Amino acid sequence: MKRKSAYLWLSVLGLILLAAGGSGLLFFKNWRFFQSDYPVVLNKVAPDKVLISSNQEGTSSSQERPSSNQDYASSSRRLIKPSASPRLDQTISLLFFGDLMLDRHVGDKLKNLHLNYLLQALASSTPNILAGHDLVGANLEGAVTNQGAHYNPVQAYDFAFLPARIQELQSYGFNFFSIANNHITDQGARGLEETRKNLTELGLNYSGSADAAVDQNSLRVVDIKGKKIAFISLSMVYHDFNLKEAVELIRAAQVQADLVIINIHWGTEYQHQFSQHQQTIGRALIEAGADIIIGHHPHVVQGMEIYQNKPIFYSLGNFIFDQYFSPDTQQGLAIGLDILGNQTTVFLFPLQSRASIPQLMSGEDKINFLNKYVAWSQLSDEAGKDIRQSKIEITGGVGK
Repeated sequence: MKRKSAYLWLSVLGLILLAAGGSGLLFFKNWRFFQSDYPVVLNKVAPDKVLISSNQEGTSSSQERPSSNQDYASSSRRLIKPSASPRLDQTISLLFFGDLMLDRHVGDKLKNLHLNYLLQALASSTPNILAGHDLVGANLEGAVTNQGAHYNPVQAYDFAFLPARIQELQSYGFNFFSIANNHITDQGARGLEETRKNLTELGLNYSGSADAAVDQNSLRVVDIKGKKIAFISLSMVYHDFNLKEAVELIRAAQVQADLVIINIHWGTEYQHQFSQHQQTIGRALIEAGADIIIGHHPHVVQGMEIYQNKPIFYSLGNFIFDQYFSPDTQQGLAIGLDILGNQTTVFLFPLQSRASIPQLMSGEDKINFLNKYVAWSQLSDEAGKDIRQSKIEITGGVGK
């Protein structure tokens, strides 16, 4: 009787699979992926072939290595890691990182490797902070030259990146770069011109000019979900920019945009406490009409404040860099911003980098970092408590 019942069930199952066709067989063939403890990544390798790989222990079994630097540019286009779609509601979701540098020792580590080597751990984290944003940005600490070329005269600190390297960042959701910093002119005026051309050809948004400059390239207005967001990028490392010109630029941006966000390269290197001069400039920019200020350059994280109900993040520290000489230069901060109407939710993501590979902090490391971050900041007691929970709500103050 049991044998007859078994045959009967097998017959029914066979009819179901036959009716379902290939899709039913495919489901049973791949059921194990739905039970996996690790996220599934679809890596587009070629138009007619898709690799399915499990990101166990932060690695991808589908990773390819070009045979030489010469064929790197073409091979980099074969490994594209799609990110999750942005939120479907009207919430504008933004994510910002600090200093991003892919030359020197970072470039040595990446030789014959894809950027997956550096970003896979972060992309495989829970939560995957790279996924689901309308805009992901960073300070691009160097020029994007043709073939990653370095031009004379050679500088003591001399950074240049392959366009193909920047293209790889797009597969992780990066679609905006601030290029106003002290390294964008490492390759001279030619390098700056090529950077703009190459980023434009890659379809990336960017803003910024040389250190201390305020000009038409300092502003870019981007349409996100029917809202116009002005991105202004400024730098004041070797010299201060003209504050009056910056104020005029902000006011002009207000006419065009619903929201004004400033990326600014400033501050004293390796100092966690922002200076009085930074605060004076930052508050003046807020008074002129800026809604959010994202700072970088010190290579360590600096604190924040909320001025006129608008956040100023004085420095997000390093995102990807090769300053291995100090624990503090291997810590960074990513800032998530969810904006809906007059409500802004700020998310803090402390990062720990190991040999240029960033990962999310957790446990005691995260608690200790956030306690220090509050100490470096100027916040109310209530805001400080929220920051220790990695999240703060701001009502009003931001945007029109």
